Amino acid sequence: MAKLRRFAALPMAEKSRTVEAAFYLLIVRIAFGLLPLPRALRFFGIAQSETGHGRIAAAEAELIGRAIGRAAGHVPFRAVCLQQAFAALLMLRRRGLAATVHLGLIREDSELKAHAWSHCGEVPVTGVAAARGFAPIAAFAGRINPGCRASAYSSGG
Repeated sequence: MAKLRRFAALPMAEKSRTVEAAFYLLIVRIAFGLLPLPRALRFFGIAQSETGHGRIAAAEAELIGRAIGRAAGHVPFRAVCLQQAFAALLMLRRRGLAATVHLGLIREDSELKAHAWSHCGEVPVTGVAAARGFAPIAAFAGRINPGCRASAYSSGG
């Protein structure tokens, strides 16, 4: 009940971003669970690329990172770093912001571990602190469909 009260006390814009983040976490989880990764990426219009296109807005990117973190802790499924990073990419892209997801690997003892994190330009959005020591092996960028007007991606804040 205390969590619900805390959520209710949030400003409307934060509530809206958190609900949006939960939606994208669910959509990414479903797509990645049902489709092979290359097909899921095509479905979302995501391409392998080192640099996301769009503007860089640190304040907006940080708000999105907070919303993803808040939603990930309260959705009724385990929202892992991969889902968080790609949900952030979709939220950033929706606003016309640069978005890049990095995938990395690290060997700890005899175990190979993977991690995903996201940036808006150089601004960390999700998973960056936990990425320390991981060797980047791939990067994906949100491509804004050139046929769409920029205003279609700038709603919600």
